Amino acid sequence: MTRYKCTVAYIGRNYDGWQSQKLGISVQEKIEEVLERICGKKVSILASGRTDAGVNAAGQVFHFDSDREMTARKWKGALNGGLPDDIRITDVEEVPGTFHARYCVRWKRYDYCINLGEYNVFNKDYAYQCPIPLNVEKMKEASRYMVGIHDFTSLNSSPLKEYPNQVRTIRRIEFTQEGDLLRISFEGKGFLRYMVRMMSAQLIEAGRGRIEPEDIAKILEARSKTIARRNAAANGLTLQYVDYFDILALNENGMFREFLADDSLPEGTTLEELEYKVKENIFPREYAFTTRHSQEMLGTLILKSETEAEVRLCSDARETAESLAEGLKERFGTQFVTRIIPES
Repeated sequence: MTRYKCTVAYIGRNYDGWQSQKLGISVQEKIEEVLERICGKKVSILASGRTDAGVNAAGQVFHFDSDREMTARKWKGALNGGLPDDIRITDVEEVPGTFHARYCVRWKRYDYCINLGEYNVFNKDYAYQCPIPLNVEKMKEASRYMVGIHDFTSLNSSPLKEYPNQVRTIRRIEFTQEGDLLRISFEGKGFLRYMVRMMSAQLIEAGRGRIEPEDIAKILEARSKTIARRNAAANGLTLQYVDYFDILALNENGMFREFLADDSLPEGTTLEELEYKVKENIFPREYAFTTRHSQEMLGTLILKSETEAEVRLCSDARETAESLAEGLKERFGTQFVTRIIPES
């Protein structure tokens, strides 16, 4: 069984969102229908997350498993051959079984596009046609109150009963403009339902002069589901890009994975340096050794070469480390050697 990672672009106008549902047509079911025709049986796909009805994607990611022997290039051609012209697979690659399109997400980027000029039939499917002049400088000022770690209860529609913790981190918000097209890019680890559209709506309100930029702080502090109910038009939103971290080995008790922003990093290193070594395949490089679910730090894995690694424990986790060492052999080959150094 081989796992494939696929990147897909789609215009959301004709679909009731990404996820399959009893009523309506979804992007997911369209792709699964084609996979079933190719494989002769039902094949389920798992995506980086949902997009709502009318929302677009340039870089949605999903994965699936198949025992059918085809190259990634042939998978791409076969899928596109059966899909409608508003859904397009842009990339397919074979990945290790530890890859998961949802659980390995490092961060996502959503773009909200606004056409500031006359109604434009050529970008109407991916840009909100704004009939009112906007003060972009006021919008930029307002966006600064959203960047960082905040409780976003006021700016999403996910029920508190289902998601009691609505604290999220926004890495950055950037504005770019080409002619009449204004693009607002939001980067974050995770987003709640309608969160980006509600954030965009408040930035538009600031641009219209209906609220002051500093009112964003008051809205966030209120933690209220009724204080800011506006939701920007779905067609302006595009899931632009999903960035992933690598997992070398995984089981129910723990994992060897790339270091993430919230981790305690090895002394004398930065996250940028660690990420660069992984992306450029530079030896030696370091990975976090954590529990699977709580992400408690258990030690550090040092990948010395393609045939050797060393685990330095910071807790009593030898048994977990030994079980994960078997996963490294699946990734790198049966001759791979892992040395485990207990906590001092």
